[in-house]
Amino acid sequence: MGALGHFLERQGIPTAGISLVREHTEAIRPPRALWVTFELGRPLGIPDDADFQRRVLRATAELLERTDGPLIADYPEDVAGEADFTGWACPINLAPTAIDTLAAEIARLVTWHDRAVAATGRTTVGVSGLDMPEAGRLLTQALEVELPPAQALKEAVDDLRAFYLEAASAFPDPGTPKMRKAWLWDETLFGQTLLTVQPRLAASSDPQHRILGNLTLIPATERYRLTKV
Repeated sequence: MGALGHFLERQGIPTAGISLVREHTEAIRPPRALWVTFELGRPLGIPDDADFQRRVLRATAELLERTDGPLIADYPEDVAGEADFTGWACPINLAPTAIDTLAAEIARLVTWHDRAVAATGRTTVGVSGLDMPEAGRLLTQALEVELPPAQALKEAVDDLRAFYLEAASAFPDPGTPKMRKAWLWDETLFGQTLLTVQPRLAASSDPQHRILGNLTLIPATERYRLTKV
């Protein structure tokens, strides 16, 4: 997006963006960027908090008035994440020892995902164009047979990740977003499969597979888990 900002500015269109990874922004040096300390995937901060999100958008828009770029402005508000997992557990047992296949795990989450979509009226699932059983089969193929095209696999994984987290938000005790992410990596076959397929991607002769395996498949906050696989 920073590179696109440079292009638009050359056309006379002022731009401002939100940065979640300061190192990348410092390297690209976009015309104007608001750096935030929120979780990756949450550039506006607190979910379902319209006032907070409006403040982030207002701070971004105010950068359009500045002409001293390239610049990175620090957003002053932080989002405090809850670290206490006491008393929170998935209401259905999805531990890897309880379910034999990824397909079975996905099937057990369909009803929860339907409830989540009904409650919010939206979903971020759909970028791959696959239904979730098809996306699961593509991921299983990468683990057991051969690696599918990197872009198709990335989109399938993105959809599955959104599917799992949205489904978990509809659990009777959904916990916090941080708790749901820990559940995904600690208690699901999907999370375990991602960790297991990563070395295959990283060792592939295809550069796009290597990029997926080394940079984007496993979030930086979860890469420490690779040493435990």
